[in-house]
Amino acid sequence: MIGGTMQKLNNLLMANPYWQQCKLWYEIRSPRDRKALQLLAAALFVGLIYFLVWEPVIQWSESQKADFLYQEEINTWLHSNLSKARDLQKNQQVASVRQELSSIAASVAQQTGITLGRVQPDRKGLSVWIEDAAYQKLLKWLVLLQTKHGVAVQQIRIDKLKEEGRIKSYIHLGG
Repeated sequence: MIGGTMQKLNNLLMANPYWQQCKLWYEIRSPRDRKALQLLAAALFVGLIYFLVWEPVIQWSESQKADFLYQEEINTWLHSNLSKARDLQKNQQVASVRQELSSIAASVAQQTGITLGRVQPDRKGLSVWIEDAAYQKLLKWLVLLQTKHGVAVQQIRIDKLKEEGRIKSYIHLGG
């Protein structure tokens, strides 16, 4: 296989007139000049290999190593600060959910005509005390909170007042 390929290459070179001129020029040189030309060709070949293959591979390797070290440094920093970021995110979400929950409860209460006596956010949701309200308005308020805003009633205590249809209640809402 290799011999056949070399034979084809040799036939192509022999048919080329420029190759024949170069070969003739080389053969008429003195043995000392031929040795110098061989050394020069070898040095040129090594130089080409170095500048066209070795140097680009080394530069690529160094840039990849620098990128890897940079990514490793970022990864280390992220892992060291991940718990802080999660805690901060959780605290912000809880605070915004509490604030959002209290504003939703207040606005829906205003729509239904209920006066909220006391509103107190906590870790698990929102506690609401209503001192005097119509039972039907309270039900409407709770239904609107559940259906339109997805607010769940986690705990409820309703006490009947002396006046017919009026109640006093404690409600714990959650998101």
